[in-house]
Amino acid sequence: MTPTIATLSAVLLASLAGSPHCAGMCGVFVAMACGTHRDAGRRAHLRGQLAYHGGRLVGYGALGVLAGTLGGAIDMGARAAGLQHAAAILAATTMLLVGGAWLLRETGMRLPHVPTPRFVKSTFRSGIAQADRFGPTGRALAIGLLTVLLPCGWLWAFAIIAAGTASPAWGAAVMATFWIGTVPILAALGLGVGTLRSRLGPRLRAVAAVAMIVIATFTVVRVYRADLSGLTTRSGAQPASLETMPTEAHCPLCP
Repeated sequence: MTPTIATLSAVLLASLAGSPHCAGMCGVFVAMACGTHRDAGRRAHLRGQLAYHGGRLVGYGALGVLAGTLGGAIDMGARAAGLQHAAAILAATTMLLVGGAWLLRETGMRLPHVPTPRFVKSTFRSGIAQADRFGPTGRALAIGLLTVLLPCGWLWAFAIIAAGTASPAWGAAVMATFWIGTVPILAALGLGVGTLRSRLGPRLRAVAAVAMIVIATFTVVRVYRADLSGLTTRSGAQPASLETMPTEAHCPLCP
């Protein structure tokens, strides 16, 4: 089930609303990629910003393509079993569960965490260690690409949304939209974002959780409306008129 402009708008708003969470997760990597020292030239800093965010865009886009492809495979298998929009329903259900779990954690409830696979951690660490070999701009690009491996629930929540599109192209569009929503706050790190984050504090995860639940609800409504409109179309189909029905049928057994 491909998204609409309204869906991408909801993704953008949710990404903007939850982007302060990205400041906490990716702030150190922005500093590593772009530098925060005042003696760094503006042009060097700008090149680092462009390379870092460009690497993030490529990484997120590739993740969206993979997620959309996986969702398409799920939809194809589900249609063979007579189920429609399975990827979108699965994505919405997962987002509701994850968003609900985040809200419960904010109330103090202890819930188990899903551990990050070891090979993901090792790949990320070795990549960061090797990034210094590429020079300032190459290092920023490499770090941006590697952020796709971060154990960030906010990032992977949008990957789930991308899988729900069941389309590689639309999956990439969802992740690119998510990227757009995170660029302003990451680009502005060091210009008051730290103060903003300290004021919001633990509310960041709650904001992200609510945004995720809103998108999941929006997805469920779209699926329901699509199924309802399809049912109405099928039930409103007119039977063939008598004028178009054949008046004589040739018997295959007759000469």
